[in-house]
This record gives sequence, C-alpha cells and structure tokens, in this order.
Amino acid sequence: MQIEARRWPGRVVPSTDADVDVAVESLCVRASWPDADRRWVRRLLEPWFTAGWCVDALLVAIDKKPDGTRQGRPRSRAQVAHEFLRARLRTWTADGAGLAKPPLSGVSLGEWYRVNRRNAALHAPRRATDLTSDGERARAESRALAHRRDPVERSREKGRRRQEVLDSLLTPGQEVPSFADSWKLVAELVPVPRVCSACGHVRNEVSRQAHRVA
Repeated sequence: MQIEARRWPGRVVPSTDADVDVAVESLCVRASWPDADRRWVRRLLEPWFTAGWCVDALLVAIDKKPDGTRQGRPRSRAQVAHEFLRARLRTWTADGAGLAKPPLSGVSLGEWYRVNRRNAALHAPRRATDLTSDGERARAESRALAHRRDPVERSREKGRRRQEVLDSLLTPGQEVPSFADSWKLVAELVPVPRVCSACGHVRNEVSRQAHRVA
C-alpha cells in the first residue's frame, strides 16, 4: 500500500524500503526542509526507524530534549539539514550506548490500516431500517397531526393519544380511576381536622399509644 508523503501517518513506523523513503520525505516536508539531502537524512534515520521511532516522535525530538526542555532555535538556512538533525538527535542517545525510548509510541502500517478501517466503519452513516406496520401508522398519524391548522383540534388529538397510552398501562380488567376515587385516596392519606360546632375550634386528632401501668 503506497501512501503519499503528505498523507503519511505520523505514528506509523516504516518497515520496508519504500515506506522509509516516504517517511523521510514526510519528515522533510513537515519540518519545512525543502533543501535537505534525502539520501543523508535516510542514512541518518534508518537506525531510528529500526528502533521503533516514527515521524511524530522524531519531530518531537527535534524540538525538545528528553526532559521536556526546548532544544534551541530552529534551523537556519546556513545549517545543513542532516547535520542539524544529527545534532538534535544526539541528545536522545542513551549515554551514547544506544537510542533512547521514543517520546511517542508508534504502530505498524498494517495495524494503523486496521484501526483506520474500523473507525471508518464505526462512523459510517447507517442505513435506515424499514418501519413496521405500527411504525408506518404512527408516522402517518404524526404527519397528519402536524399538518392540522386548528390548534384546538391538534391539542385534543394530543390529549386523546396521551390518554390511550395511559389506558394501556392499566392491568387487564381494571377500570380507570375516577375523580371521586382520587379524592377518596387523599382522604385516607390526609387526616381531616374536626371543627367544634359551638366555638369553631379546630381540633387535630393525633393517635396516642396508651401507657401501661405496672
């Protein structure tokens, strides 16, 4: 799978010769080094790619040291690109014995492709499923209700549909509670104070437990 230099994934670690060429070109393009000698840059970066470094990690190493501090000023026109790159990467060698761990982890091209395809499938627009007969009828009723001009009729229709939904929640064989049933339930839960017919005094009866005498 051949990818253009401008579209090369920064987190991919190149493995083949063709991928290394594209990755080197991608780094030079992103670093704004049009005058860089690609052959010398490739010769310098081959061991870094072999050690698991990607283009994004190399760009971080060019700007920052392993402790997070900045490397220094950007490259000037008087500096040779691959010599400037060699000096910046020198701080990322593990005491001269080897290469340090990359600041950003990389993946293989095949792994990146699988993840990219999976994300594309997850974010792809889903096909609309066909509605059932009940769904078609509900949509037709909803559209008919929305196109009615009379707001009173539209409100009545909405109330009728709401009542049908509430009735469907009742236990089979049970009648719909009436207004009188609601008042009866309130009377059972809230005690009604008694009023004296002579003086009009309101007396709240509070149930008290009888004290036992030993």
